Amino acid sequence: MTVPRGCLLLAAFAAISLCVVHLRGEQTRCASRLLAIESQWVHLRRDLWSLHTRVARLRAPGRVRDRVATFQTGLLPPGVRNATPRPERLALRRN
Repeated sequence: MTVPRGCLLLAAFAAISLCVVHLRGEQTRCASRLLAIESQWVHLRRDLWSLHTRVARLRAPGRVRDRVATFQTGLLPPGVRNATPRPERLALRRN
């Protein structure tokens, strides 16, 4: 083997080694980003679930009645005139 061929072979091995090291580093960075995105996804799913449960609690009939009783505004639906409020509607909010 001649010296130029040996140098060329050594340069080829060095280039391949650098490519392998670069690709391995990029693979590690991508795995780290993927883990961060999965963690963010879990947090978002937890937040979504808590919002769903909060909306479900607020939509419960008892809670709706309690909020209506708490925020008595005296407003009447369209078509109803001079209706007298019932005493149970004026009750304070139950805990």
